[in-house]
Amino acid sequence: MGVIFGIVNIIIAVWFYATASSVGKQAFMWAVIGALSFLVFKFFGYSMIAFIQESSVDASLENLMEKGYVPSERSDDAIVKESVDEQSSALGIFYEFFPLLVALLGVAYIRAKFILKMGFIDSLKHKTPLILVTSEETNDEIYDTSKGFSKFLSGLFRRSNKKPNNS
Repeated sequence: MGVIFGIVNIIIAVWFYATASSVGKQAFMWAVIGALSFLVFKFFGYSMIAFIQESSVDASLENLMEKGYVPSERSDDAIVKESVDEQSSALGIFYEFFPLLVALLGVAYIRAKFILKMGFIDSLKHKTPLILVTSEETNDEIYDTSKGFSKFLSGLFRRSNKKPNNS
């Protein structure tokens, strides 16, 4: 899962960079803020999962104590092992993807409120093109990825095959 989180973190940084540059804000600063806030929200999601699991173990212990069970030092471990055996794979999938969902919603909210300064739902409809401009003159060509990824790659390939002018 770490690789997936890393790839998503890079995509979030590019998303923030493209959004900030499209509205005329400091793009690099917002890319760093987006990547760091993704990590913060991801760890917040993990702490929420730990709280949920701890609460379920405590609730199981309280139910057993009501039935006359006397807790010991090893009772928490035994209950955790029993509850892990009883958990479905759907709950495990939820625990795996919940931090990602929390992080994505958190950074989308930050993007909406602080970069775009619009409502959350309206910001999801906002189209942000990623425009790459090179420092050299390329016959006024701007490589725009909103045209399609294959056209973007073919434009880069054509540009890399041009011979430089040695005037």
